[in-house]
Amino acid sequence: MTIQTIETHAARLKAHIEKTDFGHVGHICFSYPERMNAVDLEGWLALPDLFAKLQQQDDLRLIVLSGAGGKAFVAGADISQFEEAFSGPTSGQYDRATIDGFDAIAACPVPTLAAIEGHCIGGGLGIALSCDVRLARDDSLFGIPAGRLGLAYPANATRRLVDTVGAAYAKQIIFTAGKFDCTEAMRMGLVNQISTAENFAASRDALIAQICANAPMSLQSSKFIIENRDASSEDISQRLADCLESADYAEGRQAFMAKRTPVFTGK
Repeated sequence: MTIQTIETHAARLKAHIEKTDFGHVGHICFSYPERMNAVDLEGWLALPDLFAKLQQQDDLRLIVLSGAGGKAFVAGADISQFEEAFSGPTSGQYDRATIDGFDAIAACPVPTLAAIEGHCIGGGLGIALSCDVRLARDDSLFGIPAGRLGLAYPANATRRLVDTVGAAYAKQIIFTAGKFDCTEAMRMGLVNQISTAENFAASRDALIAQICANAPMSLQSSKFIIENRDASSEDISQRLADCLESADYAEGRQAFMAKRTPVFTGK
């Protein structure tokens, strides 16, 4: 296993690329465990450039987002900065930074996985909702406390919440500003899979391997179609044609006929 550290230009944001048997996997860790991995302005500003940098990696199959310390995925934006950076005439910069951070994750053409341990609150839930798949430890908690802070939750994150759980549950989550456990989160559709603390690392690694073992062009085409409902028929047809003309499609057919596991190269 080979690991390449990636410069994030944010002290509380760590990143690396791991070479696996299936290709490369990007890892982003929100690293501020003493404050439940709250994301500061520097971290929000760094996310778009970091995702752009990771996407330049050859044969990138997946990007995994996690939080350091085990007590939280991300417990929201760094509230200690609110008085200085999220009020008055400068508040627009902070708001724009969070919006751009969410969008950078959601716009990534490569599949993304949120590996959630502990609190996933406010902006942290916005980050998780921007990911394609959410795996949660069974003691995790979810919520959006914007109403208790007098804030309006960002529009892009609100729309992703509605797209994920529906309008009724979205209103319940936002209007109550309460915390929801994993059972409730699973019922609402906030998470895709739950694991115990003891099995979390194994469940995460198994899910990573399951996603990365599939043909990258196929997954990226499917993600584009799911996320871009207004895409032109020509654009969709071209993506489908590219898959049919790929070496991976030939490999998939041959492996199926030979009853063996395919080895995809992303070409």
